[in-house]
Amino acid sequence: VTMPLRIAVAQAWAVALELYTTNTMPGWRNKLCLFVLCFFLGLVFGGLLFLGLHLSLGYTSLVSLYITSAMTVLVTAILFFFKRVRCFSMLFLVSCGMQQGRNILITAGTGVVILSNVRNTFNNLNGLAKSIICNQEAKKLSIDTTPIGKYVGVIKWVYDQTKVFSNLLDLVTFTPEFHIDHTISTHNLNEKLQKAEQQLKEVSENVSQIMDRVSSIAQKILPALGVLLVLIGTVFYIRKYYFSKTFENTFITPRFIRFDKKQKADGKPHILPLTKKERKKYVTIPSPRLSVNEGKRMGMFLIPVLTHTFAWAFFMGVDALLYWLILTISKHLEGVPPIMVALRMSIDVSNENRVFGIIPEASSYQSEDFSYNVTLFEKKCIPKPTLLIQKSLVPLISIILILMLLGLMSAKLTELKLLVVSSFYPGNEDERIEYLHAKILKKRSKKKLKPLKSRLIVFAKKVSSSKSSTVIN
Repeated sequence: VTMPLRIAVAQAWAVALELYTTNTMPGWRNKLCLFVLCFFLGLVFGGLLFLGLHLSLGYTSLVSLYITSAMTVLVTAILFFFKRVRCFSMLFLVSCGMQQGRNILITAGTGVVILSNVRNTFNNLNGLAKSIICNQEAKKLSIDTTPIGKYVGVIKWVYDQTKVFSNLLDLVTFTPEFHIDHTISTHNLNEKLQKAEQQLKEVSENVSQIMDRVSSIAQKILPALGVLLVLIGTVFYIRKYYFSKTFENTFITPRFIRFDKKQKADGKPHILPLTKKERKKYVTIPSPRLSVNEGKRMGMFLIPVLTHTFAWAFFMGVDALLYWLILTISKHLEGVPPIMVALRMSIDVSNENRVFGIIPEASSYQSEDFSYNVTLFEKKCIPKPTLLIQKSLVPLISIILILMLLGLMSAKLTELKLLVVSSFYPGNEDERIEYLHAKILKKRSKKKLKPLKSRLIVFAKKVSSSKSSTVIN
């Protein structure tokens, strides 16, 4: 049951590949199948365009959908009628999975971290600085109202209590006048607070502008530049393959194997199977096994991915740690009770003497309570941090998973790219196959001539030495 299914899938793939690369099969059904293939590829390009417009350029979903729909119809029509465009589109998709696509995804991930975590870290630091300035301003106002006001009230109360001395034995009458004013010199403090607030505002605006520019570049300019580089690289790849027989001509393709078998059947020199040394240099494709060079290629692909992943994790960790520290301090400040400053005045109500001072609760003395509370940190100035890891975590995990998948596939994407372009240009592939076949035969013939040449040199030396000995005799 499994084998017929595999055969059917293989046959369907072969027919689809031949339709897409040649478009020489007659019949309306084949044309319909080609149209379906082109429409599917148009949907893929439309989906990529939708993500770019909506996530990178900031267009609304409706506008992005309209533009994407129009481009999907246009791309489908162009792919259906032009063979070279089909080749270019396939190579473009494969190239997006290679280094150019990796760089675009890394740029997108960096933009997400800057837009979410780095900006949030700065906002938390900015909020902490603002809360300190807010608390200083609140303390300045509390100095004007609470402590000084209480002490002025104490003086006025003392004055009210001394009015009993205004008539002394009904012989002398006093008409006391008492005015009290107070001034607090906070000019220097106000200047420093205003200067600090102005500097904080300037720094906040400058950093915000820099972050806006960096995020704009990371979101809009760099992805567009990356796509442009992929397009240019794809054009140059096709050009090099078309005009150069030596360009990446180190792969033994199925078409090469059929050519070598034909050479063997015609009685001409053939090269398969390859020697152990030749198998290290010339790779048979497609092959499920990884060669040493392919493993190195995969490692080189994943190294930037891992370094950027650690950098992203570092910035997210700093953001989370700062959020935790500010939140912990805020909770402790909210739980700190206000400090009570005891200020209580009393006077003896007896006729013998009148003594001012602080007296206990249980007393016959007349007293007045001027105590007040001092808060360590104003409630309205306590910083309230924010955490945006959940906003950046989902897109970053998606980007990292895609990068890891591309890293595992990177070893075979070069082979896939070569197979795609060779299927669209079979004439050039035949020329490249003949060139590589002749090159391997030439190297083998040189290797065979080397031991023969060394033997001839040794033989010539022996002959010359024997002739010289005969002459001497």
